[in-house]
Amino acid sequence: MEYGTSYFGVRNRRHATEDLDQFAVDGLNAVLHTFSERDQMYYQGTMEDIVAESHDRGFEVYVNPWSVGRVFGGEALSEFIGRNPAARQTLSNDRRVAAACFNHPEFREFMREWTRDAAGLGADVLFWDEPHWFLPSWHDEEFEDGVWGCRCEHCRDRFEERYGHEMPREETDEVREFKADELLAFLEEMMSITKAEGADNAVCLLPSEDADHGLSEWEPLARSDDLDVLATDPYWGVFEEAEGPEEFVGYFSEKVARMADEHGLRSQIWIQGFRLGPDVEDEVRAATRTALDSGVDSVFMWGYEACESISSIACEEPEAVWSAYLDEIHAHQERTN
Repeated sequence: MEYGTSYFGVRNRRHATEDLDQFAVDGLNAVLHTFSERDQMYYQGTMEDIVAESHDRGFEVYVNPWSVGRVFGGEALSEFIGRNPAARQTLSNDRRVAAACFNHPEFREFMREWTRDAAGLGADVLFWDEPHWFLPSWHDEEFEDGVWGCRCEHCRDRFEERYGHEMPREETDEVREFKADELLAFLEEMMSITKAEGADNAVCLLPSEDADHGLSEWEPLARSDDLDVLATDPYWGVFEEAEGPEEFVGYFSEKVARMADEHGLRSQIWIQGFRLGPDVEDEVRAATRTALDSGVDSVFMWGYEACESISSIACEEPEAVWSAYLDEIHAHQERTN
C-alpha cells in the first residue's frame, strides 16, 4: 500500500530533507513533488537533488505539472501564457483567457519539453494533475452564462476536419465529445514521451463525469497502453454535489479501484487537505478510512501539513487535519501488517 502527500514551495535542500525525514517518521512511503514553470526555469538542479533525497528515503516519487499553462491543478502562475498570448484558449464569445490551448502547436512543443525535463529529474511517475479545459466557474471574473472554451482557430480547424462542418458557438454534444477526445489525444502524446523517458504515468481526473472538467467517459483513458495509475481527487468540501466525505470518496474510490482492476492499472485516491473549516477531523478521518478500505493501491493527501504554508487555501486548523490523516494511515498499517 502506498501512503503519500504532495510537497511544494520548499526549494532549500536542507529544509526539504528535514521535511522528507519527517514524512518517513510519519509512516509515508511516497511523495509528489510539484514542478512548475518556475521550477523548470530556475530549479531543475535543485529538484534533481530533492528527488534523489526522496529516493534515498525509500519514497516512490511522483512529479506533476503544477498549474503549467493554467490547464492543470495548482497554485502557480504561468509564464508560458504571458509569453505566448496567441496560444491562449478562446472562449465561445471570442474572448481570450489565461489558459493555454491543448491543441496549440506552441503549447504542445512546450509540454514535450516539460515532460522530458520532469522525467529527467529522476521521477518514478509523472502525475498528470486534473487536466481540464478552461472552467469559467473556477475564476472570480464574470463570464456570460454558457460560455465555454476552446474555440480558437486550431480547435475550429480540427473540429471541422473531423465533423465536416464549422464548430458551433453552442456547446453541443459534438463539441463536448470533441473536447474530451482532444484532451485524451494530448494526454496520449505526453504519456508516450514519458514512457520513452523511462517513467510511469498517472492521470488524476477531476471527480466529475463531464467533458468540461476533463473526460466524461473514463474508459478510453483506462485502456491507454501508456497509463499506469488511474487517480481521482474527490474533495468533498469543494464539489457542491458531494453529499459527504464517506459517500463522495466512497463512490469514486470504488470506481477507480474497479476500473484499475479491469485494466491492470494501479489505483489512487487523493484526500482533501485544503480549504477545510474548523472541527473537520471526523470528516478527514472518515474520508481517509473510506479510501484506505476501498481496495485502492495508493492514498495521498493534498497537501502536506494541510497546506498550512499556502494562506489562501490553508485549512483553518491544519495541524488537526494533518494529524487526522496520519492517524488513519497508522491505523490502517496496524490492521494490514
